[in-house]
Amino acid sequence: MIETNAAASADTQVSKAALPGPVQMIDALNGVFGTHAKARASHAKGFQAIAEFIPDPQIGDFVSNKLFSQASLAARIRFSIGGGNPGISDKSRTVRGLSIRLQQDEETYDLVLISEPAFFAATPESFVSFLQARVADPETKKPDPEKIAAHNLRFPEGKIQPGLLAAHAAPASYATTSYFSNNAFGFRNKQGLVSWARVQVEAVAGTQYLSEDQEKNLPDAFLEDELKARIAESPAEFIIYAQLPAEGDSLTDPSQVWQVSERRVLGTLRVTAVLADGGDDAVVFLPLQLPEGIQASDDPILKARAAAYAVSLARRSR
Repeated sequence: MIETNAAASADTQVSKAALPGPVQMIDALNGVFGTHAKARASHAKGFQAIAEFIPDPQIGDFVSNKLFSQASLAARIRFSIGGGNPGISDKSRTVRGLSIRLQQDEETYDLVLISEPAFFAATPESFVSFLQARVADPETKKPDPEKIAAHNLRFPEGKIQPGLLAAHAAPASYATTSYFSNNAFGFRNKQGLVSWARVQVEAVAGTQYLSEDQEKNLPDAFLEDELKARIAESPAEFIIYAQLPAEGDSLTDPSQVWQVSERRVLGTLRVTAVLADGGDDAVVFLPLQLPEGIQASDDPILKARAAAYAVSLARRSR
């Protein structure tokens, strides 16, 4: 029995050692998108903006925190396009990103969201495999379909997000798409009750994708100018919701689309200005930077993100 336990312990240690770490995750991103000086390994193309967050008057019934007790809070945000290529076209059918930082005194709350309700991987192992399967063949300059099929056979969740993206054109504006946290968090209210939820940021302007004519005729860089023109008329508004899970919705698998039992309003986000020159790109939004009253789930992708972001920042700071 002692020998069996020792063998099992050894197997577990080998298994843990074999799991991809933050360096391997960033290497996998670089393997697909290349290494670009001073650029983020993921969501390399983007810009920052200034916004105002107005907490819902009833937010204390869902989450109790000093940040949310204010009438309003200044927010720094970043809009971005998925992938590690800073020259990617704004018309590309990949995810859009929205990162939000709410900060006052010693409390900071970072939200990191994408424009699809599912991530492309459930674990760091699946994350690395998904990207390695998409490294372009030197001769064809395209990913090998057989490698992608082999990945999907091993990790079936790898088909979910690509299927969502293939179902529609790219967003017509950063202000006309919804954004999702994919990861679940626990929100503790004034009575100490914890409710698990994902965050959704829904565009008040509704969801709008590019038409066929727009896909053909718009330049490859139009999203920043479009948002500037839009907010010159009036702020771009979003409603921030907490999505409560329906029965069977996983708290630890970000690759699954939630069915959602109900939504609770957390507040309103109003984007008022785009920062000159895209803002300070050294700012890193960390999904585990949470204020009192909000806790992380045991999602393995969520747990891996902070260390991976640190590797990416160190590399682009050289």
